[in-house]
Amino acid sequence: MRSTIPPADPVPTKRGALARAGRVLAAEARLCLGPPRPESVPRTPDLLTAEWLTAVLCRGVPRAEVTSVTRPRAASWGTTTRAALQVAYNQAGTGAGLPRHLFVKCTSSVPQRLMLGMGGLISGEAGFYEHIRPQLEIEAPAGYFGTVDAQSWRSIVVMEDVSVTRGACFRTAEPLSRAQMEDLLASVARWHGALWESPSLATTWNWLRTPAEQARLIEALIGMADRTGAGARRAAAALPPNLRDRQAELFEGMRRSLTWLGEPPHTYLHGDLHLGNTYATPDGRMGVCDWQVGLRGGWAHDVSYLLITGLDVRDRRSWERDLLALYLEQLTQSGGVAPSEPDAWLAYRRATLYPYFAWIYTLGRSRLQPRFQAPEMALTLIGRIAAAIEDLDSLGAAGL
Repeated sequence: MRSTIPPADPVPTKRGALARAGRVLAAEARLCLGPPRPESVPRTPDLLTAEWLTAVLCRGVPRAEVTSVTRPRAASWGTTTRAALQVAYNQAGTGAGLPRHLFVKCTSSVPQRLMLGMGGLISGEAGFYEHIRPQLEIEAPAGYFGTVDAQSWRSIVVMEDVSVTRGACFRTAEPLSRAQMEDLLASVARWHGALWESPSLATTWNWLRTPAEQARLIEALIGMADRTGAGARRAAAALPPNLRDRQAELFEGMRRSLTWLGEPPHTYLHGDLHLGNTYATPDGRMGVCDWQVGLRGGWAHDVSYLLITGLDVRDRRSWERDLLALYLEQLTQSGGVAPSEPDAWLAYRRATLYPYFAWIYTLGRSRLQPRFQAPEMALTLIGRIAAAIEDLDSLGAAGL
């Protein structure tokens, strides 16, 4: 099985979006009605056979084969369909130390594919695990295979099940301690520094958009199906009173912020680095997961998102300047070029505006959209983000 990672699609118009949706449906019909092909991307984790897994896990190991596949716990559904797998090998595979505990993510349904595909996210995680993760020494799941069918937008990622192999405990809304945040920021600085101004960002990894390009996509999609008003109404109690009636300014601030974050220097961005996409290991290390929203752009996009969602509001107010200084020091040590303290502080303040709309849109989901996160999680993080926007005068930093 060969991996393919399609490049980023153009920003869709309404007509273009409808045409692309039609092509996805037609391609899915061809895959479902025709005879199964060994090279096809499986639609769901339940369809992963020992033969298919042999093709992707045993590459380069002569005579190794997967002999059995079991599912130790039930699958779950959200933006993707997710399932844990346990595999066994013949003697050649066992002797080679091939992975036994896997976690698989598929785009099983057409709504999942259209949401991720139209949102420019369909190639993000497959591309990360196939091409970027092997270059990084960070606490994150190992990746074994990722691919996307460019026509149907079926996709699959096969990675390490760190809940088993590393005893990982995934975070919910409980805020981080200072030591945990420092560990995470050091990890962010390592991958930002390692990939600082990498030529691959704009060439080999051609599925990556800049935040500015992502802003244009967000504007196009919100124009097609605006759920931000519903999200703001549902979040009203979590918002500071003086922000509740400034939704248009907040949106304009987000647009400006993402434009600035699209300016050089660039590094690889996780793109969705909130508290819920982190985990802790039993020995106290902090890890990062869910690499679907990969971007190339300015460092503050990741750092601001992590700080304002990961800390209690009082702790963030007390620690943010010291933590930002720690990140910049670690970035320099890892190969990046740190900005001056005033420039870094301005970039940090501006970058708080995208997370607000990411979670307002999440909370405002319609019944036809996949459930991204629990409403309780969304409201908690919106409250922290909105407090940061008010504390830091983020709208003022964006010239509003």
